[in-house]
Amino acid sequence: MFEFHRNEARRGREAVARGADSSGPWAESKIEMMRTEAEPEGNSKAEAAGDGMIDQLPSQITQQTFVRSSLRCAVVLFGAILFCGLSAPSAHAATHHRHVKGIKSFKAKGPIPFYRAALLEDADTGKVLYEDNADMQWPPASMAKMMLLLVATEQIKAGRVGLDDPVRVSERSAHTGGSRVGLEEGQIYPLGELMKAAIIKSANDAAVAVAEKVGGSVEATVRMMNQRAEELGMTHTKYQTVDGLPPRPTHDADITTARDLARVAYQIIHTTDLLKWSSQEQAPFDGGVCMLHTTNHLIGHFDGCDGLKTGFTFQAGFNLTATAKRGNLRFISVILGAPSNQQRFAQSAKLLDWGFEHFKSVSVLRSGEPLPVHVQVGPTATIQPIAPRDVNVVLPKTEVGSLHLEYKVPTTINGSLTLGERVGEVLVQDHGETVTEVTVVSPIAVEVPATEQVGATENSNADPAYNQVNQ
Repeated sequence: MFEFHRNEARRGREAVARGADSSGPWAESKIEMMRTEAEPEGNSKAEAAGDGMIDQLPSQITQQTFVRSSLRCAVVLFGAILFCGLSAPSAHAATHHRHVKGIKSFKAKGPIPFYRAALLEDADTGKVLYEDNADMQWPPASMAKMMLLLVATEQIKAGRVGLDDPVRVSERSAHTGGSRVGLEEGQIYPLGELMKAAIIKSANDAAVAVAEKVGGSVEATVRMMNQRAEELGMTHTKYQTVDGLPPRPTHDADITTARDLARVAYQIIHTTDLLKWSSQEQAPFDGGVCMLHTTNHLIGHFDGCDGLKTGFTFQAGFNLTATAKRGNLRFISVILGAPSNQQRFAQSAKLLDWGFEHFKSVSVLRSGEPLPVHVQVGPTATIQPIAPRDVNVVLPKTEVGSLHLEYKVPTTINGSLTLGERVGEVLVQDHGETVTEVTVVSPIAVEVPATEQVGATENSNADPAYNQVNQ
């Protein structure tokens, strides 16, 4: 299902590095609220005013007096700094900090980067269009709730729990720290309300309550989350919590990658209806007792954005997995380790803007439309296979004419066919690389008596006009 094309992502990075594209991923964002690169943090007006204070000194103060005063101030300031520096270690030693191996600190020399990892993916095919440190392990923080809610939704689909099932708030849930909706022990809420609070407000107390309902306990749900991650091929992900809170004596930090987070987002988009909640700037909780305000500031401010999840801890920095759809294009962006709340939204917006500006969705196959190949079934019947669904691929706008279709379909079939039975595959290729592979099926049922069965050969050995169609 997931076809991550690193060559395409590499070409995207090289194009940006060459400067051939003035509107690359890190060009200025189109949305006004995201323009943060040139804006200094802190009280910039006060700092600017301070630059001119020396010019305003009274004229009766001689230059010599001013120099002496400056030296005295410098000595006092140096002493204060030295005192603080010597006393700091003892205070630090009194606090125990857990560190995750491989995670870099923000205290690196040089300018602070806008992110530690970034990825842009076509949400329809799973094709990666841009990546930078996509396989670097990093704490997801509250984006761990994405997997929690995916697991919860799958349990609902399986009939093990329901959206309207009552959930009693436990002591553990009520005392969970960080971002909260204010649950109190003994209160009862529908499971759906708690899931909504977890994805919109990133409520940790709600996430714990959801986990206890879905898996019976937080620990059991964490095991379910890790099992699902393994099934999805998330080889660099390990969950320790359901809420993404920082390490404690009872658990280590959650760990994942930008690529793995994109896989969770893909599943959420295609197999759940969680976007109905993540797309809301605000929503009522508990019948309107309070309002849930989204932590994702792209919602309502970036055209087409309808998800997905933010995450922050001091160790992880500012993370964001976002998705946006315009027309028949939908992208997934992941930003890890941004240095500020504003930057995670600014960098994600730039990635998404770049995708919409430079890529196009091309219709390759339409559901139910006969393919230009014929298959003999038995001695007399002939069928034209069909695609069971619409198939689109995303390409750079400059390469739309480079698609090539190869039909891997037998010219004859030995035996009967049922309606919708698999007949073969169509390979969609771009510059010799398979972009996606589509299973094609029989449009009708064909009954062939055993006495009339014939051999089978592959259409790949037949007339090339059947196998190679340029679009």
